[in-house]
Amino acid sequence: MSSPEAPPEVGATNPHEPPPEIGYGDDGDLLADVGMENAKLRDLAARILAQEEGAEMSNEMIQEALAALTRLYTVKFQEGERWSPFSENQLMPATSVMIMTTAMCRAVNVELFELGMWQAWSGA
Repeated sequence: MSSPEAPPEVGATNPHEPPPEIGYGDDGDLLADVGMENAKLRDLAARILAQEEGAEMSNEMIQEALAALTRLYTVKFQEGERWSPFSENQLMPATSVMIMTTAMCRAVNVELFELGMWQAWSGA
């Protein structure tokens, strides 16, 4: 008889689960290194400015920006700051927010119910 197959490891070998967070979040640590995220954004800005006029940002550039900005916003939240992610003069359609929220939750395997529970428990 063969033994049952072991479940795949989390991360690269299991495409249905994100890799575990490394280095931040344990014991109340900040979830990002602000200096490192700022450096990533400066590097990204330089690469965007170096593109030819009218060139589109690559998907990878957009992903880099979203990741760094999300981490920076998270640190501000952890430090007790509560402010809108959009300035008053920026019109942000609810549909755009729902599309991005859904994509972000799917990317880290978080269900809407889990998000609602976290909001209730954390006071977010």
